[in-house]
Amino acid sequence: MPTLLAFLLVLLSTNACARAPLRVFDHATTEQVGRALYDQERRVAIASDLLSDNFDVEAERIVGYITSGDAQHMVVRYLRRVDQHYESAVDAVFTDLLLPVLQVPSDPVLSAAQMAQATARGQVSADVSTRCDGRYNTLVVPDPDGEGMLVYAIADSEDPTQIMLGGHVRFTLSADGQTIENTEPLATSCTAGPRKQLEEAAATHGKHGLSVRNLLAATPLESHVLLSLLYGMPLFVVTSDLKMWEVAKGKMSVLHHQPGAHTP
Repeated sequence: MPTLLAFLLVLLSTNACARAPLRVFDHATTEQVGRALYDQERRVAIASDLLSDNFDVEAERIVGYITSGDAQHMVVRYLRRVDQHYESAVDAVFTDLLLPVLQVPSDPVLSAAQMAQATARGQVSADVSTRCDGRYNTLVVPDPDGEGMLVYAIADSEDPTQIMLGGHVRFTLSADGQTIENTEPLATSCTAGPRKQLEEAAATHGKHGLSVRNLLAATPLESHVLLSLLYGMPLFVVTSDLKMWEVAKGKMSVLHHQPGAHTP
């Protein structure tokens, strides 16, 4: 691979040995969680744009959102802070289409599950405010291995020519959202990659440009599935055993099985 790739690998490998082992999901679960994260991210972005066009967010005192449902029937509920608790201000309701209907809820009181998610997101937002440059989006899915929830803090870049390859964090929280049970960085640094070089790798099927090094596992992670879908391009991920994977359209597959010097 190009010299820039080798340079980034050296930077990313510095602290890998000091970290605890990452919980890695099986192949199908990793793909499923990555796609669910993308579906949620996409709908929240659409709903937030529509909300800004139709409501005065500041006047409504909206401070965040929670989500429920699946890709076909998702509700993005925007919250306001009242005294010491949250209440619902506006709902963006998706029913099969990518354009939601905005509704003011007749009952602003949150259910216990909704309050738990709001609490969990708030805890994670406070944690990541000091990570990387503090620019994060939060996404929530059920924990595939337990009764709690996973909150993903996805790092974002101010520079549209750069894609954040590092800085993403997975938090495991209790079902009531009160307790952070585990904090797992999904990369070993806050590295951003030039979008142009990632696009070059996509155009040449991983022969040129920039690939992503994952030192934490022998497979790509759900964050790689999310990023590939989010930016509409294949990502080429070199895992801890030096195999190269292609992550594209919500799927992961090994591109080169043979590790070591034979891996580009």
